[in-house]
Amino acid sequence: MIGELLILYNTLFNYFLLKFTQEITGLYVKRRRLLFSAFFSGLVSSIFYHSFLGAVASFLLLIGLAFSFRIETIIKQGTVLLAATFFLGGLLTSLLPFLLRQTDLIFFIFCSSIAVLSLTFIHSKWRNMTKERVQQSFLVDCELQLFQKTYSLKGFIDTGNECVEPLSGKPVHFLSYQAVAEDLPEEFKDGLLAWDDKNPYQLTMFPDFVHPKIRVLTLSTVQKETSIALAFRFDRLILYGNTKKEIFNEYVVFTRHDARFPQNAQMILHVLALN
Repeated sequence: MIGELLILYNTLFNYFLLKFTQEITGLYVKRRRLLFSAFFSGLVSSIFYHSFLGAVASFLLLIGLAFSFRIETIIKQGTVLLAATFFLGGLLTSLLPFLLRQTDLIFFIFCSSIAVLSLTFIHSKWRNMTKERVQQSFLVDCELQLFQKTYSLKGFIDTGNECVEPLSGKPVHFLSYQAVAEDLPEEFKDGLLAWDDKNPYQLTMFPDFVHPKIRVLTLSTVQKETSIALAFRFDRLILYGNTKKEIFNEYVVFTRHDARFPQNAQMILHVLALN
């Protein structure tokens, strides 16, 4: 009975570790292959649990059967698996005095829960770090020339922003109102605050110099919700990335929801800014 329980424990924790390694490294493997690898490795480690060579053989079988026996796999997936094993083993060892006082069932439930929760937490943190790193590559310094003034901003190139002004087909960007409010012309701010999206084509509240630059747009969100917004044609937008890029006579929509902008950006740029 002890042997069967040991194999069960080893198989279960091997599967948790393999699934974690698969998610971290992004290598697709069928579940039954992971389970077979977890079981066979758990069987070997249960039989040779006092042997160092048995532990090494169990580890190599766990990696090889799940992901392949290639050197690059053993290095890449094996490194992640080994790090996760040491982390989980150290965590459970630190809690061992408490766990040993429990019944077999409670011991099994506690160990399984700790393994799942801790590996899920690490995976979540790793995904957030990866997301931050990827988003950083889309962050650029930019200068916007609008209404005869220049604004220095942080822009984020959003691959999901494909909004265009329908008549000209020119890209539409989104600008944080709070980021530029202090320097906007007062008569323009008054007009913007007075504008009513229920009567969008009533634009007399804006000064005359703004009228040629205004476009009324219908925006659609990912959730298929639509809204009416005003877009304003700017004079020039300069992007400072690996190379300097200048964009002329495209459009910006002012938004108050800048808290949703990634990386504390002040401007969400159209996907074509990548070109």
